[in-house]
Amino acid sequence: MSATVNVRRAGAGDRAVLARLLSDMQAHYGSPDPPGGADRVAGLLTRDGERLPFALLAEHNGKTLGFATLSPVLYGGAFQWLLFLKDLYVTEQARGLGIGRALLTAMARIAVAEDYCRIDWTTDATNEGAQRLYDRLGIPRHAKPFYRLSGEDLRKFAEG
Repeated sequence: MSATVNVRRAGAGDRAVLARLLSDMQAHYGSPDPPGGADRVAGLLTRDGERLPFALLAEHNGKTLGFATLSPVLYGGAFQWLLFLKDLYVTEQARGLGIGRALLTAMARIAVAEDYCRIDWTTDATNEGAQRLYDRLGIPRHAKPFYRLSGEDLRKFAEG
């Protein structure tokens, strides 16, 4: 790595760059990016307050090249807070520079400093690059079934 990766919490002044990265991630995964959606989410992730969803930005050589979005979740089993990592994204041209590792390390430091008991996340079975990173860093995998209600399934279930 030619320069240090700096990771910091995104603030209100970072909304435009965060929105650009969110849109880039949506395009990378072939997901819809509704008009104004990335801007709205960037606004939500840069609010001030206790235990709100937030974003971390990773900078390398003066450019913001990656981010992570995290949401605090009250973990009833231990009566503690945990962090749920929803997205960790590094721009295609910046992969291999240590940005993913730097984001994960920053998350762990925040979790310890702010008294979160753990960080949970999932990855798609086909996202082999992310899985290689997590395995290489020695992050344990857990075999836990994953369920989701969305779209038509959610509507039908809600109707009984």
